[in-house]
Parts: sequence; C-alpha cells; structure tokens
Amino acid sequence: MNRRHFVSMSAGAGLAAAQQRRPNVLFVLADQWRAQTLPSSGDRQLQAPHLSRLAEEGMHFDRAYASYPVCTPSRASMITGRFPHACRMPKNDLQLPREEPSIAAQLRAAGYATGYIGKWHLDGEERPGFVPPGWRRRGFEYWAGFNRGHRYYDSVYFRDEPQPIQTQGFEPEYQTGLAIDFIRRNKQNPFYLFLSWGPPHTPRTPPPETRGLYDAREFVLRDNVPESYAGQARKGYAGYYGLCSALDRQMGRLLKTLDEEGLSRDTMVVFTADHGDMLGSQGLEYKNEPYEESARIPLLIRYPRGLAAGSRNGMPVSNVDFMPTLLGLCGAEIPDEVQGVDHSTLLTTGQGRRAESIFAEGKMAGDGEWRMIVRGHEKMVIDRQGEVTHLYNLSNDPNEMDNLKSAREHRLTRDSLMALLNDWRKRTGDGRSGSGLRSRG
Repeated sequence: MNRRHFVSMSAGAGLAAAQQRRPNVLFVLADQWRAQTLPSSGDRQLQAPHLSRLAEEGMHFDRAYASYPVCTPSRASMITGRFPHACRMPKNDLQLPREEPSIAAQLRAAGYATGYIGKWHLDGEERPGFVPPGWRRRGFEYWAGFNRGHRYYDSVYFRDEPQPIQTQGFEPEYQTGLAIDFIRRNKQNPFYLFLSWGPPHTPRTPPPETRGLYDAREFVLRDNVPESYAGQARKGYAGYYGLCSALDRQMGRLLKTLDEEGLSRDTMVVFTADHGDMLGSQGLEYKNEPYEESARIPLLIRYPRGLAAGSRNGMPVSNVDFMPTLLGLCGAEIPDEVQGVDHSTLLTTGQGRRAESIFAEGKMAGDGEWRMIVRGHEKMVIDRQGEVTHLYNLSNDPNEMDNLKSAREHRLTRDSLMALLNDWRKRTGDGRSGSGLRSRG
C-alpha cells in the first residue's frame, strides 16, 4: 500500500466510523460561472435561493482557483488531479491521454456507481461528439453526454450508441432530470455523479422563466469595469445572471430529490465551475485571464456528516486538489502521480497543514502565455519570458486596479513570490513553457 493510499484510507476509515457508510458524491459543474457571482460571496443582485441554502448547510470556499481558466485544461485537472501541462492538456479541444488517472476510475474500483451527464470537452475537437464506451469515458459507467457544444435549447446527447438523442426545451433542465433518475436508481449503493451544465457560458440566452428577471439598467457593476464598457457589460450581466438563476432552480430540484430519497446526510454535494468570466472587468470578456473574475471559481461543498454547516474556508485551493480530496473523503486510493493536495482530513477535522499558495497557468503556446502564484493575498503573474506582468495585494486591492509590478518597495515580495513560483514549476514538471521554449529559472 503506498503512502497516499494509507493516508487517505486512514482518513476515510475515521470518517466511515462516524458516518457508517461511504458518501455519495453529486458533483455539479457550471461552465464559466465566476466566484464573485454567488449570494454567499456577497452578491446581492443574484437571485439564487438554492445555492444560498447549499452554502448555509455546507462550506463556502472563498479562495478557489482554476488551475488553468479554460474549459479543457481545467476539466482535465479536475478529472486527473494533475496540472494541465503535466497531463498534456495545455489548450482546448484535445483528447486526454489514455494513461492519465481518473477520479471516476478510482471510485468505480472502490465500488461506486459512476455517471456522467452533459458536456465533456476532453475528447478532441468533435462537436457535439460521440464519446464511445471504453477508456475514453475514464471510468464513467453511465453516460448521457457529448464532447462539446453550447446549444441550450433542443440539444442532443449520446448514450452508448453513436445515434444522437434529441431533447426538448432548456438543456440543463433535461440534464437535471437525467441526474434525478440516476440518483433514484443508485440510491442503495454509493454513487459518484458528475453533472456538467453548459451555462452560464455564452450564448447568454436564459429560458423564459428567468429571461426577464433582471433589468440590465439596474446592475451595479464591479469597480474595475471601465465606464466606456458599462453599457455592454450591463447587457452581458442580464443574460448571465438570468442563466445563473435558471441553474439555481435546477439545483433546487436536485436538493429536493436528495431530501425526498433520504440521501441528504449521506451525499456530498459539490458546486463549482471550470473557470470564471470577466464580464467587462478590466474591459475584457470571457476567460483565460489571470484576473480574479476569470481565474477564481465558486466552490460550495455540503456534506452534513463530515463538514460543518455554514462554515467558510479562506484557504487558497486549486481545482487540481478536487480529485485527491474527494477520493480522500470517500476512502479511495489516490494514485501516486496525482499532483493535487488531499485536503480531506483538514476539512473534516481541522487538523493538518493548510495550503499557503496556489499555482495556475494560461494561454499556453501563445503570445499571452502566463503563470500565476497566489500566496495569501499576494498575487503575481509572469509572462512566457519570466518577466513580472502583474503584482497585486488582493486584501487592499480586490479589484486589481493598482498594479505594483514596478514598485521598488515591493521588490522583496516579487523576489519571494518568484522563488515560490519557480518551486511550483519544478515540483510539477513545468520546465518548459507551452510554446516549447525553455523557461527562465
């Protein structure tokens, strides 16, 4: 038995004694939902009562980051527990190499029923894309998904045959119905279900019931949205928030099902995203930026038998940590090649070492390639040549409007963060940039 297996099994054994059964895992992913757009993050404009309930009954993570704020690389990290450069997924529309580890494969080997519903985006360029049974599904036994695409009405998905299955209406509503069926069919044994919703990623077209919920003129924008961009940003907010509220209603259906089936105490509900959305902040749209609106993601975990209700966690965590932490909470083996950190014992007992920093990367193999280090509230970004491009104190400047990269009085901070960043790169095998050029340091 390897050390990581022993540690995780020890934590799992203690947890199992308290809960008398292994937890189910309902992992809900929204595409392009930024951390700032949550009631529990202080957003009073979003109408999301069910996500508010999830936060009140679970743990809210204030400092969760994507390892790489773009769909394919970020999803690869969540599945494998490895950084995108390490699992060879440095951009969108690549196929995850066969030999990479998978959380679903580990849980299936531990006796879990596994299922995947929705957008996959780990099987190359094909759209919508049939992902055949076998190794390309990475241990997910039940499958109702497609490779990629953002068609939110009357869309298609695939099961075990290449013929597309036509749906009707709002895609997340149909997908949530499939998830509810899966939960009810597998309620007698532990299950791991990954539900992957497409919104609030563009197109920003909410369903009728939330389409008129928000008046674009009434939005209070973030301070880092330029005045010249305000009109366009408010229009984007209206569609974005309408989609978020629509997804909240689907979350309500899931929580109600767990209540009705008597599964709430035994089910770990995780809500997160693959990356955020700039939505006009810094005059930018979408993702793949090191700014907080793009790089930071929501993370709510409700698990009544293991996590304190209504708690907040300010520790910096990365979505590369999701895989080992969930495996630890479930008492399953963590493969040696996993690079993320198992926080399961720390979360359930408060004992153990807290993470002090996270590392992230983006725009690999392009002119805008970057690496980022966040330590406490200090944040630094470097370019492909290793030059510092951004330096912020997020405690004093949460909107990242005062770039300190050239300030003499912050030279020691830059030097110490650079040393830490280079250590991260060395430990994770990031010895070359995505462009193929040897990196500095």
